Amino acid sequence: MENFELEDAVKEVMDGILPKKSRKIYEAQYDTFVKWCCQRKLENVNEDVLLVFFAEKSKTLSSSTLWAHYSMLKTMLNVKRNIDVSKFYKLSAFLKRKSEGYKPKKAKVLTLDQIDKFLLEAPDKDFLMVKVALIFGVAGACRGKELHELTISDVTDMDHALLVNVRNTKNNVDRNFIINNSNKNGIDLIEVCRKYMALRKPETTHSRFFVRYEKSQCTVQAIGKNTFGKIPQKVAEYLNLPNSTLYTGHCFRRTSASLLADSGASIDVLKRHGGWKSASVAEGYIENSINTKKIVADSIFGLGVGNSTESASAHQVCGSAVSASSASSTSSKNNIVQNTIDRANRLLNIVNCSNVNIHVNINTNNKDL
Repeated sequence: MENFELEDAVKEVMDGILPKKSRKIYEAQYDTFVKWCCQRKLENVNEDVLLVFFAEKSKTLSSSTLWAHYSMLKTMLNVKRNIDVSKFYKLSAFLKRKSEGYKPKKAKVLTLDQIDKFLLEAPDKDFLMVKVALIFGVAGACRGKELHELTISDVTDMDHALLVNVRNTKNNVDRNFIINNSNKNGIDLIEVCRKYMALRKPETTHSRFFVRYEKSQCTVQAIGKNTFGKIPQKVAEYLNLPNSTLYTGHCFRRTSASLLADSGASIDVLKRHGGWKSASVAEGYIENSINTKKIVADSIFGLGVGNSTESASAHQVCGSAVSASSASSTSSKNNIVQNTIDRANRLLNIVNCSNVNIHVNINTNNKDL
């Protein structure tokens, strides 16, 4: 292979490292840095150059934006110039210092009561599409972009439930979720969705699931991406919630994760639900969970887990369960199992239950049992 062919092959491979969805943003950030260097007649890139560059940016940009630009520039310099910015420890220390005291703005979340109130009281003639977007967004922890790209083939009516597939996600983790045929507080979620789906015009040429809804009728026009970013605000405005502009496009996703965390779901369940690869985001929702804080408070003041019936009820609502583990049939292990169950009965206080399956993992090899 000729040298120029090898260089082209290497360039093609390196270009493939850049994320396809945000490639242009990465390249634009790199071009901005190159122009900045040219204006100051800087030919070599080193840590001091990057320190000055980000010091200037820090005067106008927030900490989170600085870190985003750092991440993109780190990738681009590695690809374009084979420079490992991760070894520039003074630069990372500078960015961490700039992060001190910074509190990022997060979309506000809806409570379960607020969701029920909107679904029950908002008139369908004006808000049917908004209701369906709310149901889908909260049930599947969907981003606005994911709702925008949802197609009719992604939604399957299984009579007793709707199965929704979410593809081409931000972190390339496809997922799916179920909308149950429940009738909680007089709200039949599936029927709300079916009512909207039945209004789709046969002459619609595109496959996008969400189409515009006006005067109790669907049009053939697909809903734009920016419209989904404003739907949570419409819900908040109808409910007369304060600071309605803070209910942004990420509201439904954060609401879904918050409700699931409050139900007592594990980190693994949260990660699968939201499609997060890292546990840090899921840990944040569990840490901020009101029910988790109540359990901690009960433990501190000696009330014990046994009195935290609200947490147990939350587990029942969301149907969270732990995978079952089979025990050996030998008599010694049966005794261990029975002792463990007796101990569990003393710890748990579950009341007013119906149609609930509880699965318990029992490690018969644990010497402390």
